[in-house]
Amino acid sequence: MIDLEDIDHIYLYPGSTDLRKGRQALSSLAAKIYNDNGLHELFLFCNRKNELIKIYEKDETGVWVYIRSLDETRFPWPNNIKEACKINKAQLNWLLKGLKLEKMEEKNSQKKDLF
Repeated sequence: MIDLEDIDHIYLYPGSTDLRKGRQALSSLAAKIYNDNGLHELFLFCNRKNELIKIYEKDETGVWVYIRSLDETRFPWPNNIKEACKINKAQLNWLLKGLKLEKMEEKNSQKKDLF
């Protein structure tokens, strides 16, 4: 599992991505939704069927590329560049389990209502 302790930002790249792309092509796609400011960042790309994601991790020394697939469910994914979003570490953990981010937001708001 990715060590999230030092991650500064996490971005979901919208729409489907041809996951045969390598690190150079993923870097070019990532540049469309962020400005390279030297921070430690993750970029998540999803295939057309929303069952496979590629995670591009950029840190101070280089890059890592990870793959995560789901057997039975699908990743919830933004459709276009206007829906590109930045998520937090808890949402990333939720997403990697194949759970919908909206449900996490509902669960958190229910917890807040209890106190």
